[in-house]
Amino acid sequence: MASAQTPDDPSRTPVHRRPQLSRFLVAGAVLGLVVGVVISLTRPDAPGSTAGQQAILLGATGAIFCGLLAAIVYLVVDRSGRR
Repeated sequence: MASAQTPDDPSRTPVHRRPQLSRFLVAGAVLGLVVGVVISLTRPDAPGSTAGQQAILLGATGAIFCGLLAAIVYLVVDRSGRR
């Protein structure tokens, strides 16, 4: 004979999993860094700067922008997971 499940039964509580913000931010920053460095190394050098300076500047800029984009993606994923 099967026992009836009551609404207050703790074994039946729904679990809502949330994405981790830190994973989104790190992945976005690393991706932006790699893309910025690749772009700087495949283009000709600008006058007055070295390839290393360009790699650092474009890598840091890419990391910041892709990190911000990853934060926006996190918010969208988190919001859609609540529905």
